[in-house]
Amino acid sequence: MRSHDFDSERNGPGLFFILVTLVVVAVLGARYLGFYPPGGLKDLIPPRLATRQTAARIGPLVAIYHTHTSENYAPGESHARGEAGEIVEVGRAFKEALAERGITAVHSETVHDYPVFKDAFDHSYETIAEQLAQNASIKMVFDLHRDGLPPEVTTATTAVVNGEKVARIGFVVGDQDNPHMAQNLAFAESLDAKLNELHPGVSRGVKVQRGSFNLRVSPQAVTVFIGSYPQNTLEEAERAARLLADAVAALALPAQPVKEQ
Repeated sequence: MRSHDFDSERNGPGLFFILVTLVVVAVLGARYLGFYPPGGLKDLIPPRLATRQTAARIGPLVAIYHTHTSENYAPGESHARGEAGEIVEVGRAFKEALAERGITAVHSETVHDYPVFKDAFDHSYETIAEQLAQNASIKMVFDLHRDGLPPEVTTATTAVVNGEKVARIGFVVGDQDNPHMAQNLAFAESLDAKLNELHPGVSRGVKVQRGSFNLRVSPQAVTVFIGSYPQNTLEEAERAARLLADAVAALALPAQPVKEQ
């Protein structure tokens, strides 16, 4: 995501988007009751989903999309023009890593931020609403971005894991037009805690920010910033996406029992 004033980002839905919201609420209302379960994220997943062997047969558990689809990493241009940028490749890496860990995901590569950048959230809302309406099994929603911090900022953008540079990951929750803010925040904090446990130093933490960021679509939705331009490369961001998949899998799937010899 390029550096810009979030206060000026247009997040308010028009009449069409309000109607779409009502459709999504009708589809999802039976399974999302407006509270975060006391048992944590695992309580959201039916018992039949909670194994690596059966998850793929039930349907996708995760939805991935990109509001700012044109975002690139260094050393090239910051944004693609009218087409998908490198952030979409990061989404592919995330989806593939989830699959390797037993979690099926759907991934939209639809371009939302061209030709009018400020309309991106309106367009991406249509996409994620359609994904959720078509896939009742989805429990977690990720809008993947990259940040646009000043070039001199480096400690907030890069970590070292197993001797390799990795883009750091930040989680953002919107506080406007968002009936699920508390649940979104709990979900983001669970991801942050698990990522810190598995890969210390990779998470930048959780930030509540003015705006909706379309998180009203689900209690378990979050905006994720993977790395920044110009500090990070695509390879560093893809490594980070795989580490994020570790955290998601650790929350969503139980540890496999150790077989006795």
